[in-house]
Amino acid sequence: MKLSWCFIIPFLFLAAPLSAQTAEDYYHDAAQLYIDAKARDALTAIDKGLWLEPDHPKLNELQKKIKEEQEQQQQNQQQQQNQQGEEQQQEQQNQQNEENEQKEEEQQEQQQQEQEQNQEPNQDQQQEMNQAQPDEKKELSKEDAERILQALRAKEKENQKLKQPRKAGKVRVEKDW
Repeated sequence: MKLSWCFIIPFLFLAAPLSAQTAEDYYHDAAQLYIDAKARDALTAIDKGLWLEPDHPKLNELQKKIKEEQEQQQQNQQQQQNQQGEEQQQEQQNQQNEENEQKEEEQQEQQQQEQEQNQEPNQDQQQEMNQAQPDEKKELSKEDAERILQALRAKEKENQKLKQPRKAGKVRVEKDW
């Protein structure tokens, strides 16, 4: 058994350095994660590497680059959100302007209709007055006046005949019972 432990112990010492990562190993892992678009995981690997070796230049540079990119992405997102907000505000303003224009057009149409309606009675009144005025100005000739009088007398005679009671004769009534 002594032989077996003798062979195993050197392998344990060799395996220990293989399992422990260096700052350079963390840099390579972080770089691969960054290439795979896993920025958060890359930053985690960088933090582990910087814990081992805080002044590692490659890790510091990669960390700086990733953080700058994240900031740029956040700025781009904010700009897009601002643009979308501005576009929505512009659309709302356009809709309000269109609604206001429609309301103004409707009001103008109503005013025109009211004016037309107000003008129509005035025109009718003017036409009536114009028709009445020529009648007043006209003088009837004697012949026309005599014809009118004769027509009135004839109508009056007819009315008197209708008003006179008729001679009532016996009317036979049938019994309904």
